Amino acid sequence: MQRAYNLCMQEIEIKFQVRDVKATSEKLKRLGFQIAVGRHWEKNLLLDDKDGELKRHGKLLRIRKTPFGQSLTFKGPIAATSKLKHREEIECKCEDASLMVRILDEIGYKVMTQYSKYRTVFERTGLVASLDETEAGNYIEVEGPTDEAIMEFGKQLGYTEQDYVRRTYAELIGEKKPGRSGAQ
Repeated sequence: MQRAYNLCMQEIEIKFQVRDVKATSEKLKRLGFQIAVGRHWEKNLLLDDKDGELKRHGKLLRIRKTPFGQSLTFKGPIAATSKLKHREEIECKCEDASLMVRILDEIGYKVMTQYSKYRTVFERTGLVASLDETEAGNYIEVEGPTDEAIMEFGKQLGYTEQDYVRRTYAELIGEKKPGRSGAQ
């Protein structure tokens, strides 16, 4: 999947915990999903000012490094009115992540949290399912055009509303590490 850059959109997504990565991958294929991007490693750097203003307001500023490129992303607060995660997402390609970190550092944004994961991206018309292997466990993160499409797909995978995970990976990983608190 080639990610569109200079992207401004309303992101709609939810995570489900995965017990068996291989079985989930096979089930996605049986449901008509194709691998859009094979398993790869990505590193995520989350930035904030010294007072944690972005986190306090439910916002996120991220630099992501993958074998396919680097990006800078801003995410707005998660809307409280939905069972799924709805938030504004603005993303652009970044030529040099280290230089971007330095620029942001110079204006007061420091790397506050970092985490890595292995990700495999599957696509089917209208849905993107990212199978993520993280320090906090394995998850499938599903993005789609509507709540209904995502919720129906969750049912096809055998999940219910009680299985919805709205927390971010930084929060989930922070919960697993003693003495650390997750970021947005």
